Amino acid sequence: MKFIVGAAVALAMSVSISAIAHEGATGVVKERMDGMKSIGQQVKIMVPMLKGTLPYDPAKVAESAGIIESHAGENFTKLFPEDSDGHPSEALPAIWDDWSEFNDIASDLQSRANALKTVAANGGSEGDFKGALGNMLQTCKSCHSNFRE
Repeated sequence: MKFIVGAAVALAMSVSISAIAHEGATGVVKERMDGMKSIGQQVKIMVPMLKGTLPYDPAKVAESAGIIESHAGENFTKLFPEDSDGHPSEALPAIWDDWSEFNDIASDLQSRANALKTVAANGGSEGDFKGALGNMLQTCKSCHSNFRE
């Protein structure tokens, strides 16, 4: 559980720092940075619930997970055309070198965000929420570790 909380905090912090680094982005690079920012904002909503500093709010979790889901999968991968890794992008060439793995992670993010949304929408317990959010955050961490500067 400490790992999951640490990953969540790191993801939330990286979104804040990235906002400064993304100045000057245009086109598809800006689109994907904006999408990542949106994902990060939703994670920031849920991290205090994960840590227990705010009460678990299934309606907010379902909404946030739905937003993340909408940015994942094919909606995510279409924002990574060949040769879109120049500054200020933080995308590593490994994305295009191992497109299959990158695509799988983007699909996993969509599936795990959907699972989180389903847990919240169906009145799942706080433990179910924490497990589903932890799974989703592990997917985020995997992508960032392998495919982001």
